[in-house]
Amino acid sequence: MSIDWGGVAGSFLTAFVLVVPFVVTLRPRALSLAGGATFVALAALLVEVLVQNALQPLYAAAVVLVFVAPLTEELLKFLDSGLTGANYASAAGAGIGFAATENALYFLVAWGEPLSYLVALIAIRTVTDPLLHVTATTLTTLSWHGRPWGLPAGIALHALWNTVALIEVYIDPTVGLLLLGAAGFAVLGILLLLRRNPEVRETLTDRWRMNPWSGSLLPAGAAGEAT
Repeated sequence: MSIDWGGVAGSFLTAFVLVVPFVVTLRPRALSLAGGATFVALAALLVEVLVQNALQPLYAAAVVLVFVAPLTEELLKFLDSGLTGANYASAAGAGIGFAATENALYFLVAWGEPLSYLVALIAIRTVTDPLLHVTATTLTTLSWHGRPWGLPAGIALHALWNTVALIEVYIDPTVGLLLLGAAGFAVLGILLLLRRNPEVRETLTDRWRMNPWSGSLLPAGAAGEAT
């Protein structure tokens, strides 16, 4: 089977160019973004493909979408964010990087579809996917700082989002789109709350918070920034 290199290049170029507004707004750490776009995305894809292939086709996609993907992706982004700072910048980097690669793969699958479908897919995922992943990873990053509820909250948020996507794709597209719109506003509200709440801002200050060699964390408000 021949590879459509034009489609591959177009999909990845489109996906990475269209996350630039998120990069400009959230100023993610480059190392976190690179990890999210490569190691995290590839490892998550491998796990999800292996699980889906091991299950019956009738329910494999639903199980992976609602259970396996949220758990796998959030744990991997949690690790990426922690090892590259455990702060706002590292959470944004892990989320944006992963979303860019994930979107590129979705765009590649749809590259041969009618243009109207491809454009709609790009428009929806370009806004929603980085928003979801940054928000969920910001939540999970709180667990590096003694908030044990952060990791399960991020996984649950991701699972609820994917459940809405499941409704839109497999059950009722109209209801699913309405729910997706409502979910988008809800996730945006959570992200704004996480970035404006004084206590959370003190916890996730953009200083480099974790020592990747020892796993130790600087206390909130500690002086000094990573270069």
